[in-house]
Amino acid sequence: MKKRYIFLIVLSVISTLSAIWFVQRVIYDTPTLPVSTVHSSQLEMIAEHHYALGNSWLKQNKYGNWESYIEGSAYDRGRTIGILHQQLIQDQEKVFVDEIDRNVSSWFLRKMLILGISWFNRDLDQYIPEEYRQEIYGVSEFFSDEYDYIGPKFNRIINYHAAHDIGHAVQNMHLVGCTSVGIWNFNDSTELMMSGRNFDFYFGDEFAKNKIVLLCNPSEGYKYLSVTWGGFCGIVSGMNEHGLSITLNSAISEIPTESGTPVSIIARDILQYAATIDEAKTIADRYDSFVSELFTISSLKDKQMAVIEKSPTNTGIFYPSEDTLIVTNHYQSKELKGIPLNQEHMINSESVDRYTRTQELTAQLPKCNTEGIAGILRNQAGIKDKDLGIGNPKAINQLLAHHAVLFDNVKKRVWVSNYPFQENVFDTYDLDDFDQWPGTKNDITIDSLSIAADPFYFSEGYQTFKVFKQLKAKIIRHTAKEQPMDSTLIQTFLETNPAYYETHRLVGNYYASLGQNEKAIAAYREGLTKDIAYKEDETFMKEQIKTLTP
Repeated sequence: MKKRYIFLIVLSVISTLSAIWFVQRVIYDTPTLPVSTVHSSQLEMIAEHHYALGNSWLKQNKYGNWESYIEGSAYDRGRTIGILHQQLIQDQEKVFVDEIDRNVSSWFLRKMLILGISWFNRDLDQYIPEEYRQEIYGVSEFFSDEYDYIGPKFNRIINYHAAHDIGHAVQNMHLVGCTSVGIWNFNDSTELMMSGRNFDFYFGDEFAKNKIVLLCNPSEGYKYLSVTWGGFCGIVSGMNEHGLSITLNSAISEIPTESGTPVSIIARDILQYAATIDEAKTIADRYDSFVSELFTISSLKDKQMAVIEKSPTNTGIFYPSEDTLIVTNHYQSKELKGIPLNQEHMINSESVDRYTRTQELTAQLPKCNTEGIAGILRNQAGIKDKDLGIGNPKAINQLLAHHAVLFDNVKKRVWVSNYPFQENVFDTYDLDDFDQWPGTKNDITIDSLSIAADPFYFSEGYQTFKVFKQLKAKIIRHTAKEQPMDSTLIQTFLETNPAYYETHRLVGNYYASLGQNEKAIAAYREGLTKDIAYKEDETFMKEQIKTLTP
């Protein structure tokens, strides 16, 4: 008995020491911080949804987007963002955690997920430059205490910056795909450089509602505009004062086995410190990335567009041979185009179809202007105008974009979509007005240059799409629980989006879960007659038919 007690005591000591070691190993060190002159007591409420802190401010525009001007050194910027954006930051974290809870319903699995990510990312902070660690730490000081069970605030925000990369890794399981297009022409009579992109990073509708158009005036580097969300200091879409713009498109990647720099931090460094493509490439070369990424660069100084294609082990660059650049989610550079992983992705995914469709629409443009590019980003049809159904990943517009953005590099203007997706009004911002924005209490958008909402947004088709989404979520829940639902709802679901293969695949899954094999087979067969985005989905439906056939 005595030996047993000794064994239990030793086991308890070892477990406790292991837990202490684990916690110490995964908690990030506080970066070296200067004394800050920014304090919450300086916050001033100007009007409803309009706040100021010194020259910095935050306000909501009439269509719903938040706009914010931030200036100063790294730590001061972070604290300023934290104070001004605190409610947006805390709301965004709640949305993020709630979405994870919905997708990982088991408390035990969520705990294992937290521990696994904590260990995997145990050195993630060391891949982020000191300047950005200071800024991120300043923001983290204003995170909610509610989610401290997940980890310390600084740990949480650093890991949230890697969520975009993890989302890209999940994209290898074909959830979403971004599309970018750019056109330029410089001759004796013309100076034109315009581009647009859909940022199809989807983490639920609530996640996309509170977008922030951030106007950043750092004490070092260049002024820039970016489209972001509460608590996010990286860059996914932005343009700086030199007319250099950058957007991120994910590329096919192996599931990461170790940490690296989040791609949004690499893009942030480029936007803040590069004025040319060569400077952008030099910055990108300094980093070991977390996952593969396509950095689409438009440079006014170079009068050129290019794609820096970066994998965790290699970096390439692609310059188009003509004056049009199209980027979906596959490599085009000589360094990376031919790798087997990319070739398989081009064959088995929707990336090439979206590329081809963008080519078609670009060639049909009567004139390159913002309305024309917005029309491309809003297009829902497939190659040769084929009806794909609503939401098909083969479409440029899958009605799930966090935001869409357009750039005019020559005039240094940026257009940003308001929620939802790319369907609402695009507001216009002129970076040549940057010096007028500190401390301003006036509207900063140029209403005369805004792009009107897509007619689809006001159509019966959009209302039908909302019904489709609601019923889709309900069918998925009932399928997972193997519970029957009203048969009239199944019929309504089919009628809301009959041209989309996913509609029939989900109905097939539902009937299969209930053991109604004949109905499941019929649904899968109907799905196989549609335009299918992924080879895996086609294979799955064919295998289900074989399995369920007597």
